[in-house]
Amino acid sequence: MDRRRFILVSVAGSAWFVALMTLYNKFRPVVFPRRVHVEDYLLLGERAALEAITSNKEFYVTSKGSAPRIDPAQWRLTINGLVENPLSLTLDQIKALPQLERTLTLECISNRIGGPWIGNARWRGTALRPLLELARPQPEATAALLHAADGLSTGLPLERLLWEDNFLACEMNGEPLPRAHGYPLRVFFPGKYGMKQPKWLTGIEFLAEHPLGYWERQGWSDTAERQTRSVLDSPGDGARLSGERFLLAGYAVADASGIERVEVSDDDRASWHPAEIVSNPSPYVWTFWRYEWQPLVPGKHTLWMRAVNGRGEVQTAAQSSPWPDGATGHHRIEVEVVLE
Repeated sequence: MDRRRFILVSVAGSAWFVALMTLYNKFRPVVFPRRVHVEDYLLLGERAALEAITSNKEFYVTSKGSAPRIDPAQWRLTINGLVENPLSLTLDQIKALPQLERTLTLECISNRIGGPWIGNARWRGTALRPLLELARPQPEATAALLHAADGLSTGLPLERLLWEDNFLACEMNGEPLPRAHGYPLRVFFPGKYGMKQPKWLTGIEFLAEHPLGYWERQGWSDTAERQTRSVLDSPGDGARLSGERFLLAGYAVADASGIERVEVSDDDRASWHPAEIVSNPSPYVWTFWRYEWQPLVPGKHTLWMRAVNGRGEVQTAAQSSPWPDGATGHHRIEVEVVLE
């Protein structure tokens, strides 16, 4: 008997696993379809954003401190506190559960608009909600405190914790989670900044009152819902352009509502013009857009971008720093147009 079959048979023999499989059979999260390789998202159609994968090596890394070294044989995920059925799961038990793959764009709340602390990866793991339902939170449980091996903690209300799209990931881009990205397990709550989605997850503790986590106690956002924003990637700020027509291209992100549209202004925001959406496959993945710009006169120009989220809310023009709720304001670049 091979190792994986042995694990499946051993785990399946326990009563909790039988109950859990019953929950998973009723719970069928959406899985993105198989992708094809692409070279240039500007030439693609609807699934372009899913193809723009950030490699594990290039994916940004931020954390409370240094990445902990975890022995997978000793590691456990505990679900306890105000629950009827406390759980303590090994990594092999979690891997034996039905697996799903999600493409998800992750961003640090400290990222400036147009900054580098954002990436898109394929994450593989299992749905979180069936495990929480198996633990059976008690009626007085209203929230949970999540614990990580590096000492990080963060709190979420019960309603948000039970979203069907929340999941536990143990693979990143087809490989086991790198140590810097949360090995052996991290959790995802799509639409939130990374500070609310702990790496090196070790526990979920149900409580009667909403708790403040590590960063929240220092004044950072307690909800950490991602701000709506659009970023111009090409051309770069300060570019010198020669010609009459130019292709502007970039991405947009928002909270779990996703992106409805992107707009561009070249007259100091007196008017806005709709950009073409190249790819918008999921509310949880960055949206790619492009705009064919034809300046009326040569010289220096300022270009502005804004996005509208899935609820129809227009990105705010108010400029703010990342602290405490994530950076806001319109992305702008300056270019110089010269005649050929």
